[in-house]
Amino acid sequence: MLNFTSRNAIKLGAVITPLIIVGCFGSQAALAGGSLSFTEILPLVNQSKKLQKEINQTLLETGKKPSDITCVGERLGKRFAPLDAFRVAPFRCQFKNDKYLTVEARNIIKLPNGKSTSLEKFEKLTNKPKSASLNFRLKSWNWTKS
Repeated sequence: MLNFTSRNAIKLGAVITPLIIVGCFGSQAALAGGSLSFTEILPLVNQSKKLQKEINQTLLETGKKPSDITCVGERLGKRFAPLDAFRVAPFRCQFKNDKYLTVEARNIIKLPNGKSTSLEKFEKLTNKPKSASLNFRLKSWNWTKS
């Protein structure tokens, strides 16, 4: 499971990158687009050896590094405080002009009491906690050409 509140060592093939995500609390709408580096979702894609192989092959074909790839994901808005600046799955990453990877995952919120809840249930809480963490469980992925 990918946890966006801690430091993680990320490994994709022979690539190791530190992951530090710091949330800034702004006043965005409920969900808005936002870009992020592919390196930020490496722990998510590393949940599948098959996906790692596919990505490594695509990186070799393109001559790119993970840090060269840009992804987009929906940004949580102020209704999701304290996670309002985080991006959630699905993520869409562009590897070539016409080749994209879409990664689907369950967005899981871990509450301070140790319990987990879905993003939808978290949004409906009337008294949201002052801290929470965002985690992902890989569901599926697909490659598309456009």
